[in-house]
Amino acid sequence: MATKRKTAASAAPATAPAAALETPAESWADIILRTNFAQVEQDSIVLLQAASTLLEADTPEKVNVALDQNLKLWIAIKTVLLNGDCPVEPEVKANLRNLAQFVVSTTMLATQGAIEARKLVSLARLNMNIAEGLLSGQRNRMVQERAYQIWEEEGRPDGRGDEHWLRAESEITGLFKV
Repeated sequence: MATKRKTAASAAPATAPAAALETPAESWADIILRTNFAQVEQDSIVLLQAASTLLEADTPEKVNVALDQNLKLWIAIKTVLLNGDCPVEPEVKANLRNLAQFVVSTTMLATQGAIEARKLVSLARLNMNIAEGLLSGQRNRMVQERAYQIWEEEGRPDGRGDEHWLRAESEITGLFKV
């Protein structure tokens, strides 16, 4: 099944409800530019919202809005990654820049005609996987910091790193379940 992507000039017919096509006061791209891709929870939420919008796009107008917002989001991500202050590791930056290029290419192809539903799902899954990776990295950092605290609290003993890591992992996992 292919969904026709309309051009920007014809994206919102006069009969379309305004609320269905509204952009939030602060766009996803604005949030990424503000956080500098350094506030993991917030950046993950933005990516998940974009994924949801792509998956829920069931009319040509909604597809157009979802693709445009997602494109702006990924352009913002790419812009932030080029910033020297971005805390993302160099290898991850390179991978994310490549993914941004994929999003741009896929979206540009959609402006030339139809976009298959599977392409929307692919873009949504990409966003979900990046969000999951961001959260996983945050969780690992939290475990590492807690394991170090435990090690210091116990007088910095040798040979108990695995024990401290498992204890910290258990504590952090408990925090995520609450």
